[in-house]
Amino acid sequence: MNKKLIFLSILTILLNACSITKNLKSTQTNQEWKATYDSFNATEKLKFSAQKDAVVYLSSKINTDKGTLDLLLNNQKLADQHQVNHYRINLDKKAVINIAGKNATGSFNLNYPVYQKKGIRIIYRTNIELLALSYLLANYEDFTDFSGKAPIFKDLYALTSKIASEFKPFLNSKNLDVIKPYLNRDFYLHYSNFVLSLDDFPNAKLTGATDITHFKSKEDAERFVTAFNDFFKEVQFQNFLTRYAPYYKKMTEEVSLNLPKENFISEMENYFGKSVSQYVLYPSLTLPFSSGFAVGDRNTIGNIFASFNQPGEINDVAKLKLGYSNALSLRTICIHEFGHSFVNPAVDKVDQNTIQAKVFLFDTIKDKMSQQGYDQWKICLYEHFNRANEVIIARHLGDEVKANEILKDNIENRSFIYLPHIIEKLEFWYNNEFLDKTYERKVEEIISELK
Repeated sequence: MNKKLIFLSILTILLNACSITKNLKSTQTNQEWKATYDSFNATEKLKFSAQKDAVVYLSSKINTDKGTLDLLLNNQKLADQHQVNHYRINLDKKAVINIAGKNATGSFNLNYPVYQKKGIRIIYRTNIELLALSYLLANYEDFTDFSGKAPIFKDLYALTSKIASEFKPFLNSKNLDVIKPYLNRDFYLHYSNFVLSLDDFPNAKLTGATDITHFKSKEDAERFVTAFNDFFKEVQFQNFLTRYAPYYKKMTEEVSLNLPKENFISEMENYFGKSVSQYVLYPSLTLPFSSGFAVGDRNTIGNIFASFNQPGEINDVAKLKLGYSNALSLRTICIHEFGHSFVNPAVDKVDQNTIQAKVFLFDTIKDKMSQQGYDQWKICLYEHFNRANEVIIARHLGDEVKANEILKDNIENRSFIYLPHIIEKLEFWYNNEFLDKTYERKVEEIISELK
């Protein structure tokens, strides 16, 4: 045999030994890849470039009738424990997912959205500070006269009382007289999103994009804004902000040192299938002790809140302890209160007849729920689903101790008796139906089947 024939024979053997058959039919986008395969015997790759402060959530559903199909991250096989499996992959360096088939017949569905790791902004807003101050002054005696009340009230409201007392000369302000009817007409913090949408007082003014649904007319809204602009100047509020700058600095510091780990944000966004641009905390010195309110818009989820603890020192600027150093309360705000922005819209989408059909379930726990401020069945559902998600997110973050603590407290001390059922159904959805059924659809299904 001549050399040419020998070379051709060897080449034929090598080609046959290394032959690859794909037999893969697929559709792919930048976030999803669906495919069916018959005798798939190859390796496909899914590549992610390194991205600063980013994470990809890979969710996979693989159905293989014959052969094997494995997912490998940087050549390490990924665990396959459920019908739908989830993997959080940090993109601080590039990542490669190998889809390796060996004579495989079946289908796969991969979902892989990329989320930016978002921090939590901590800022205070002049407009919220003045709104809350006007409420303090409109109810001055409640926050400065503690006769007939338990002594603890004077200590808890010490900072609130101190600030209100500084503005006592303005209790008869004509501008405050204009503002008071608005505060009597509606809960004062219901104006929060409105004042946050404005430029800072005393330069606030309506624009064509300003939402004025809380007001009777445009003229009514303008009267409100003008009164606050004038009230700002009358009480020389800028002097107060300057004088209390060390307090605002200390308040912000106490909050920032007690925030939960920020990876819960991308975990929640992936879980709910919803993302917003920013998360903001608005701590406030003028908000009365222990009060708070959720705020936000299409691009922001936020919360306004006062101090949580009895202040330790409010006069010596060098030793201030203002009562915002409470990791548990801040965890509640960040995970529980932020969670409502995802949960409540899902419950709101459930057909009203479906919710009403289960209202009899409220009777068993109505007294205990009402004592906590949840006096309607729909509100009770908001709370059940939100607390269920607190447990589940804690588990996803690997904090089983915290998850069990939350669950036990809510069942034994707060009468959220439907939590185990809801959690069981949501975990089944996450591990089996996540790629085929939205969170909203699952919520409706759970409510319709609730017993």
